[in-house]
Amino acid sequence: MITPKTQTAIAVLKCIYARDYGTCIKQCTLTEGQMRVLLTQLTNAGLIILKEKEHPLEIQSYIPAKRAMEISLLDILEATGGHLNCNSPITERFYAQYGRAAQKLGIVNQITRIYLKEITLTDL
Repeated sequence: MITPKTQTAIAVLKCIYARDYGTCIKQCTLTEGQMRVLLTQLTNAGLIILKEKEHPLEIQSYIPAKRAMEISLLDILEATGGHLNCNSPITERFYAQYGRAAQKLGIVNQITRIYLKEITLTDL
């Protein structure tokens, strides 16, 4: 349901908020260009702040701009131009990875799938 791009943005934000850069760097498989774009998007959206006189390509150069509980999935999707993928049901792995959030997203996914199924070619 959450695209790989959004999953990466979530992982980067969690690393910045937890100040656990080693784990994040190991998990992130972004190229330098992709990381530059992502960090710029998150900064422009006001989710993170580049520390003064720090390197803009290094995750540890950023600090949170808000409390973690003030950042929603919608904020992340809007910042990155991401979307939800409702083309398939949510997997058990997704539920295991995202816990409470997966339960809410599972409902959104199912309702979206029901409404999409009701839109026929003649409606378009």
